[in-house]
This record gives sequence, C-alpha cells and structure tokens, in this order.
Amino acid sequence: SSNYGYLTLTDKSNSANKLEFPAVGYRYPDASGTLYNAGTNGFYWSSTQYNTNRAYDMYFTSSSVNPSNTTDKQFGFSVRCVRQ
Repeated sequence: SSNYGYLTLTDKSNSANKLEFPAVGYRYPDASGTLYNAGTNGFYWSSTQYNTNRAYDMYFTSSSVNPSNTTDKQFGFSVRCVRQ
C-alpha cells in the first residue's frame, strides 16, 4: 500500500510481516547536495551492482513502485537494511 510519506510492503504469505520505506527523496550529485522529493518519493539502492557505474534500485511515488537499473551510483539514494 502507498501512503503519504512512506511505502508499506506486506508479505503475501504472512500479512504480519511488513516492510516500510520512508519517502526520503534523494541527493543530486553536484556541489550543492540539494535534497529532492523528500516526503513524496522514495529512492533506495539494492545491494546488487548492475555495472561499474550503476546499481539496481527501487523508487516509489504516490501511485507506483518501480525497479530500475538506469541510475548512476553517484546519486544519493538511501539504503534499507533488511533481515532475511
């Protein structure tokens, strides 16, 4: 489900298991370090590298969740630790 300011993912086999992602935005890779989209969008790196310049990531808006491998690693995305 998507809520203002965060995304909650629920395990289909056990609805008691939930994972929340705050909509923390991202930092643009320039000298200003400006924070974009905080409070409305979330941008998270996975632990898997796509190539030397990119890694897999996930981003969400109020209406969608999207996997990607098109973002350069120089962008300031968040990392969410998850227990297996």
